[in-house]
Amino acid sequence: MKRRSLLEKVIDRIAIGAGVSVFLSELRESYAAVSPDSNATTKPPRVGTGGLVSREVTESRYVMTYEWTDRLQRRWRSTFALDRTAYSEAAQEHHGYLGGFETAKTSRDVERFAARLAAADLMTEDAARPISRTARLERAIGFVRSLGYTTDIDSKGVPDYVRTAEETLVDGRGDCEDLAYLLIGILSNPPFEYRTATVIPPGHMLAGVHGDDLPAVYADTPTLPGNRYVAIESVTSRPVGSFQDDPVLLIYNDGIEYVDRSAIAEATGDVLRNPSEFQTIADLRG
Repeated sequence: MKRRSLLEKVIDRIAIGAGVSVFLSELRESYAAVSPDSNATTKPPRVGTGGLVSREVTESRYVMTYEWTDRLQRRWRSTFALDRTAYSEAAQEHHGYLGGFETAKTSRDVERFAARLAAADLMTEDAARPISRTARLERAIGFVRSLGYTTDIDSKGVPDYVRTAEETLVDGRGDCEDLAYLLIGILSNPPFEYRTATVIPPGHMLAGVHGDDLPAVYADTPTLPGNRYVAIESVTSRPVGSFQDDPVLLIYNDGIEYVDRSAIAEATGDVLRNPSEFQTIADLRG
């Protein structure tokens, strides 16, 4: 009911010309209201057997081992440790969509992980061979895409839950916004230090990277509306710059980079009629 009331408020404000500011406000703040009780989120879910993520639990830390293959068919392995207190503290933070984006970019744990990712073990070629900028980017994208996709209903029992990047790393799974935030956080830190944005089409979320920051091989990659950012999918195998053919509602970095007011009004109306539309469904992987 809170969700429907929220959407009705957005529709009303759009009708009087204030829709974008309300849309931003609700993206930033609303999901604390539907997040699970903190006691239910301070421990990570069980990692399934036979997957690409394994987790060792010690008295004070979670130690994850990740294995994945990138689009260039290079196979990688990396380990990362996170204090259990850091996980539980992160899990008790409630963020809206924009807060989750901003937190991922400034997280010290994501900064540490980006450094670990840069030192990942190459399992298919000579490890001494220099890694190109393109290979570094594809390695990061491949890592995030290798994590399990799960809906918030299935993993948390609520319609919407915004994971912190720390939760996503330890849980080894997330939905479209969780995985997009993690990718954005990684690409915002060394060795990349890209200018990044969150890109919101209806019912989905993408990472955006400023086109001027990408390796030269992506020079002719199509840009998003506004002609500055390039889309990167975090849950599908689409090439850099390719994404589902939907209108882009909003591109947000430190402020609004692009907004489509008419598309926001139309999309919000669709969600009001069917609130499940705001939850990315599993067939986005197709």
